[in-house]
Amino acid sequence: MDAKTLAVSVADGIASLPMDFYLGIERTFQDLSLSDGGRNIQRRNFGDDERMYRALNKLFRNRAILGQVAEMIIKDALSYLPDPALKKITDKLIGAATSLGSRQSMQLAITGYLGSKVVGGMMASTITKLSLRLWTGSLVGGIVLQGVLSRASAASRRLRHKNPELWSKLYILDFDMLYFLFEEPLANYIELGETLRKNPLKTEQFLGAIENL
Repeated sequence: MDAKTLAVSVADGIASLPMDFYLGIERTFQDLSLSDGGRNIQRRNFGDDERMYRALNKLFRNRAILGQVAEMIIKDALSYLPDPALKKITDKLIGAATSLGSRQSMQLAITGYLGSKVVGGMMASTITKLSLRLWTGSLVGGIVLQGVLSRASAASRRLRHKNPELWSKLYILDFDMLYFLFEEPLANYIELGETLRKNPLKTEQFLGAIENL
C-alpha cells in the first residue's frame, strides 16, 4: 500500500472515531443490561461478539476472505439478472469471443472478475481502517472496539431484514459480521440486488453502472 493510500485510510479511520466512541458507550450500557432491551439485548450482543471474534480470526489469518465475501454479495445481486443481461455484461467485461454458454458459468466469470477488482481496491484500506479501530479501542478501554461491534451488528441486522437469503449464507460462516465493511464499496451491487428483487423491470437502469466499472 502506498503512502497516499495509507494516509487516506488512517485519516478516514480517525474521522469516524467519534461516532464509534458514541456507539461504543451505548453498546457498553447494553452489555451491562442497563439499556431498555435489558438481558435480551445483552444476550444478542454477546452472541454477536463471539461471531465477530471468529470472523476476525479468519480474516486476519486469511485476507482472501475479503474476496470471498465480496463475491458472495456480487453473486447474489447477479442472480436477479435475466440471461440476456448477464450475457451483455459478460461480453463487456470478459469478452464476446469467450465461450461461456451456461448461466452458471457466466455468473462465476463475472463474479470472479468484479470481486477481484473491487477487493483489489479496498483490501489494503479496509485492513488498515479495521486495524486502526482495534488498536485504538485497546488504548481507550475497548470503547471504540465496542463501537465497531455495534456497527457490525447493526449491518448484519439490516441485511437480515432486507435480504434473508444472503444473510443466511454469510451467517453460517460468521461473515455477516464483516458485512459492514462492504456496504459502501459494494453499494451499487447491494442496491442492484435489492431493487431487482422488488422490481425486476428496473434491470436496464443498473446495467450502465456495472458495465462502466
